Amino acid sequence: MEEERYQDVCSYIRTLIERGELHLGDRLPTERALSLALGVSRGTVRDGLRLLESMGVLESRQGSGNYLSNHMGRYLAQSLHFMLLLGEIDYQSINRMRRAIELQSYRIAVQRCTPEQIHALWSIFDDMERTRCVETDEAFHAALIELGGDPLMQTVMESLSDVIGKLIAQFLSRGAQDILVQTLDSHRRILECLEHRHLEAGCTAISRHYDIIDAEIARWQAERKHTT
Repeated sequence: MEEERYQDVCSYIRTLIERGELHLGDRLPTERALSLALGVSRGTVRDGLRLLESMGVLESRQGSGNYLSNHMGRYLAQSLHFMLLLGEIDYQSINRMRRAIELQSYRIAVQRCTPEQIHALWSIFDDMERTRCVETDEAFHAALIELGGDPLMQTVMESLSDVIGKLIAQFLSRGAQDILVQTLDSHRRILECLEHRHLEAGCTAISRHYDIIDAEIARWQAERKHTT
């Protein structure tokens, strides 16, 4: 049926990418060109393009056309937010995934990171120690994941951090000295292990950090249950 052929637009764009005829940042064929190539109406083409845009695959620029983009992470975060609201996932599952990604990234980083990269992480840690804000915490973890060199892990971690970031900020803003000290100590330990190329000790330090967050999540949930 005509109304179901919007999926053909997605398949056609994938084919163009596979053939090397379309690259990131390139302008997509016009609606008219797509309509003629696929033998479907322009309305069906628009439906297909809207689907691709909702996936973060293309960016529509008014008066210019549609361009192949890489905003999938942004839309992944939105999907995760809805999954959280609908009860399909919870903060513990988000934290488990963050832990797994960071452990794997650390295993790679400990083998290949440079002294300059470690120095940059220490600079972020110094900012974290001074400001004690969630932005520097996120910057630290993002930099560590980046050392792993896997773009998929980076994208997923960014999305997960976007979902859980406000909750972690709430933990840090409570003013509880113990949680601040514990999180700073865990970050420092991770960095020390990375600097000395200690694999197992570094993985233990990362797990310890996420154990702290898990405990705070459990405490927060208990408080919510008590007040509702």
